[in-house]
Amino acid sequence: MKNNITPIADIVKSVFVRLENEKNFSKEDIEARWKEIVEASGFQHSRPITLRNGVLAVNVDSSVWLQEMNMKKRKILKRLKSTFGKDRISEIHFKIGEF
Repeated sequence: MKNNITPIADIVKSVFVRLENEKNFSKEDIEARWKEIVEASGFQHSRPITLRNGVLAVNVDSSVWLQEMNMKKRKILKRLKSTFGKDRISEIHFKIGEF
């Protein structure tokens, strides 16, 4: 008969991973990290506006930057997922608007 004993270190680690994944974050948290996520030039021309159901809405200041951000969308989404968790933000929608 085998003992199915899990080491306490594995249990503690799994608890911390679960707590980190359940941690809530706000639009302000995203805004605080936005500059490093999109890099300096994109930061000056874009702002995260809302996060609903995993979709981050981002306003940009011109059609030129709308196109630029859409071309960088996959890279930005990958960085967002890496920073905030891969299940937290599933999509980004860029639109021209005020910030």
